[in-house]
Amino acid sequence: MRAISNDKANNIYSLLRSKKSNSKIAKQVGVSRTTVQKYRSSLKMSGNFDEGGRPSLISQRMVNYIRRLVTLGRKNNAVETQKALKEEFGMSVSDSTVRRVLKKAGFIAFVKPQKPLLRSQNIVKRLQWAKSHQHWAMDDWKRVIFSDETKVNRFASDGKAYAWKLPHEELNSRHVQQTVSYLPH
Repeated sequence: MRAISNDKANNIYSLLRSKKSNSKIAKQVGVSRTTVQKYRSSLKMSGNFDEGGRPSLISQRMVNYIRRLVTLGRKNNAVETQKALKEEFGMSVSDSTVRRVLKKAGFIAFVKPQKPLLRSQNIVKRLQWAKSHQHWAMDDWKRVIFSDETKVNRFASDGKAYAWKLPHEELNSRHVQQTVSYLPH
């Protein structure tokens, strides 16, 4: 690339900052479009170039707040988080914006697995039953008939429920949709 004068280089930089196209700048200054593109690239690398576009509605502080809401389990999904932002800060953002923020923050969305609601006494009984039957042979199990009881929706519908978690985070109680199959009278 042939060297150009400092005046031309400064002129290119000022025209780039005024958001003119490469071809208009090349015609106005009298250089090739490739030269203008190289100056545009050098501006981007130095961080002195504004990419343009609409400024984000959500600040870094708000991103941290959203992360905290989801991590601590106060909000399970983007819609709940969006409503919390509206109520607490008067921020009108869409649920898709909240999803985008969560994805950018490293969270992944997943369907909550359905697990039965177990009280401590149920856990103890299940463990005792499992220990007493752990040495059964295949012939013993063939004589057992398993049957399901009628399911009663107590907490929510059978539909999918979503939650957010970080990739390294293990499943915990807020990541599971609890179900109840039978409640005694």
